Amino acid sequence: MKYFGRSVALAIKGRSLAGQATVKQTEIRFKATPQDVKVTKLSSGVTVASLENYSPVSRIAVVYGAGSRHEPSNALGITHCLRVAANQSSKKATAFSIAKNIQQIGGSLSCSTSREMVMYSVSCLRKNLATGVEHLNNVATGHDFRPWEVHDAANVQKQDVEIYSNSPEAQLIEAVHKAAYRDTLGQSLYMPSDRVGTFSCRDLEAFVKTYYVAHNAVIAGVGIDHDVLVHLARKFTFAPGHAPEHKKAKYHGGELRMDRRIPLVHAAVVTEGAALGGADLLPLGLLGFVLGAGPYVKYSGNLASSRIAKAAASATSFPFVASAISAAYSDSGLFGFQVTTDARDAGKVLKAIVTTMGQATKNTITKDDVLRAKHQLKACMYMEAEGAEETLKWIGAEALLSGQVIDCSQLESEVDKVTLEDVNRVAKKILNGKPSMVAVGDLSSTPYLDELI
Repeated sequence: MKYFGRSVALAIKGRSLAGQATVKQTEIRFKATPQDVKVTKLSSGVTVASLENYSPVSRIAVVYGAGSRHEPSNALGITHCLRVAANQSSKKATAFSIAKNIQQIGGSLSCSTSREMVMYSVSCLRKNLATGVEHLNNVATGHDFRPWEVHDAANVQKQDVEIYSNSPEAQLIEAVHKAAYRDTLGQSLYMPSDRVGTFSCRDLEAFVKTYYVAHNAVIAGVGIDHDVLVHLARKFTFAPGHAPEHKKAKYHGGELRMDRRIPLVHAAVVTEGAALGGADLLPLGLLGFVLGAGPYVKYSGNLASSRIAKAAASATSFPFVASAISAAYSDSGLFGFQVTTDARDAGKVLKAIVTTMGQATKNTITKDDVLRAKHQLKACMYMEAEGAEETLKWIGAEALLSGQVIDCSQLESEVDKVTLEDVNRVAKKILNGKPSMVAVGDLSSTPYLDELI
C-alpha cells in the first residue's frame, strides 16, 4: 500500500510539473524563522507547550500525569484498560462518528501510556485542525464509558496480554522495573492476565475523575503556532482540580528469573540511575555511550567502540546483542546493560560484561572516550528531535514533569560542560550501586545474581 500511495503521489507531482513547464516561473521564497519551544500556563491550570516547525502536518496531544505508577494496588492494569478504551464513544460523539470524521480529514488519533503519563494525540493537516482538535477534546476530556463498549474491549486487552506473554523482550523490561522498584515504577504497563475484562465503568470513571484534571494536564503541539494552540486550548473542557501526590519511587533491588522454553536468554543487570533533571543525568548518558549503546553501522557487531559488545564477543561464538540501557523518571532511574545470547553461553557472556562494567569504575575511561560519547549523544538527540512524534512526546513529558521544556541547543551546551572527571565519578557511584537482575529464557546456564557479582 505504501508503494501504491507513493507511485500515485509521484505521478500527480509529475503531471503538475509537466503542466507548468510552459509557464514562466516566478521564484517565491518563504523565510521560516527558527522557533524555540514556548510554554504558557493557563488560568485553569493547564500547561500549553508547543514548537512551530512549519510542517504541513500539525500534531497536538493532551497529556495527563496518570501512568501505571499511579494505579492503586486494587486496580493494577487500569491504565492499560483506559488505553484500549480511547477509541470508544465520548459524551458528544459515538466511536463511529469519531473514526469517520478523523478518516475524512486524513488524520490519525491515538493513545499511548507510560509509567508516568498517558497521552491522547491527533495528527492532521493544518487546514483540518478544527476537526482534529474537536475530536481530540472528545476522547481526552469527554469520557463516557458505556457498559457494552467496555465489555467488548476485553477482547483487545486479552490480545495485548497474549502478545506481551510471547515477547521475552517486553517481559524483560517490565520485570527489570518490578525487581528494582516492586511498586510505583515497578507496576507494569500491561494488566495482569486475571484482570482482563474485570474493570467496570465505575472503576474507569473513578480513575479519570481523580487524575484527568486541569492542574495535571498538558496540551502539547508540534507544527502549530503557539498563540493558535493557546486559543484552541481554551476550548478544551478539562475538569478543574489537582491530582493527588503520587508515592515516591523507592529503589529496592532484587532478582527475577522467568524460565521459558526458548533457545535464548534475555538478561539485564541494572542499578539505580539518575532522575530527570538530576545532576548526574548527562554524565550518565555519556557513560552509556562510552560503554556501548548499540551498533552504528547496520549489521555490524559494534566491536569498534562498544566495551560491552567486545566483552560479549570474547565469551561466545554465537550471535548476540548487547548494549547499555538507561531509563530516567521524575524521581528515580535505572542504568545497566541488556544482553540477548545463546542459552549455552549465557553465564560466560554475563560474567564478561559484568567484569567490563566493573573496570569502568577504575578510571579507565579516557578523554577520547568522552569526546566520542559527546558526539554520539548530541547526534542521537538531534536525530530524535527531527521526528515530530518523538518531539511531541518529549515536549509533553517535559512540560508535565517540570513545567518547562529545554530545547536541544541548551542541552548541547550542557553536554559540552560535562568533564571526564564527571563521567568517572558517576561511573563509580552508579555502577557500584545495589544491583537488580532479570533473566528470561532457558536459564540452565544462567547464574544467579549473587554468583555473578
